[in-house]
Amino acid sequence: MGHERLYQAIQGNGGHARHVSLPCEAHGYTARESVEHTLAERIAWFDRHVKSPQAVAPPALE
Repeated sequence: MGHERLYQAIQGNGGHARHVSLPCEAHGYTARESVEHTLAERIAWFDRHVKSPQAVAPPALE
């Protein structure tokens, strides 16, 4: 499968990748739980790799 080869290529070249396969789903996701899971994965990736540390730090208490 192409996505597995992409994952292996990224890992093999020293990159960081996460491969997630969901049960009973093909290339596109149709089950509500699968769609919610992929959205949660994307949001977590965005928070981890795109947001600045100041944006994710809790507000200071006064």
